[in-house]
Amino acid sequence: MKVYPLCLPCFLNQVRKAAEVAGLSREKTIEIEREAAKFIYKDLQPEKSPGHNATYIHRIFKKLSGVEDPYKVLKDKYNSIALKLEPQLRKEIYEKAEDRLAVAIKLAALGNVIDFAVPNVFDLEEEIKNFFKTPFAYFDEAILERFLVPGKTVLYVADNAGEIVFDKFLIRELKERGMKVILAVRGGPILNDATVEDAVKTGANEIADELITTGKDYIGVDFEFASDEFKKAWERAFFVISKGQANFETLDGVDDKDIFFILKAKCEPVARELHCNVGDLIFLYNKHLLEIKEEDGED
Repeated sequence: MKVYPLCLPCFLNQVRKAAEVAGLSREKTIEIEREAAKFIYKDLQPEKSPGHNATYIHRIFKKLSGVEDPYKVLKDKYNSIALKLEPQLRKEIYEKAEDRLAVAIKLAALGNVIDFAVPNVFDLEEEIKNFFKTPFAYFDEAILERFLVPGKTVLYVADNAGEIVFDKFLIRELKERGMKVILAVRGGPILNDATVEDAVKTGANEIADELITTGKDYIGVDFEFASDEFKKAWERAFFVISKGQANFETLDGVDDKDIFFILKAKCEPVARELHCNVGDLIFLYNKHLLEIKEEDGED
């Protein structure tokens, strides 16, 4: 996915929001936004993904603010909230389901509402109440079923803190089907993305067979910057599950691996790329998306 014009004000809004969370002064916030604007004017790479460009903008924020992890308190808070909800979700929704795989996929998708980087207000408990009413633009469960081969390895690329608790349902289900699961998180704090610390705090590391990082504080996945362990896991994986917008932005168009995208389309550019509406939930096989784009005459 390439940068859309709508991405540019979003970049600046992310900086402003991080400054607000970090409690920075008006003067410091303006200073950082000016430097971010200079990057957008001089160094933005529009042919690269939004996640690629946002990574450098957030590094500007870190350097000038001196705050390495502005969302630390909020990440801990939403990890805690999600962990408290987990037993209830397991008992009242997952264990009562006739199709546990479908429910596990939906829970993973609903967890994607936890995203402090996107300027939408959400009510997590209200989302749970409306669980079965939430429409999916795509739900490629039948395709996934063909990939559930016991003994094969799945690379599960996580997205946000808090959300990673919801991922545990799908990771458990994959394990129940005899799959081996490698869980990948960010290698350093960036936005509200899950790190090794979050995986350990939520117990996600105990469910997966292996815990690795995608590399440093990179938003999404870029193989130019990915860790060696991630590249090796990518090669080993029978297929990949990609959670969230940033991973979609950076992995959209990668066709050397079978990828299943799980996310909520939270902005117009991503919705356009997915051929859906803003707010739709997505469980989409990458080759299916390629067919949709080809039908619409896209390259």
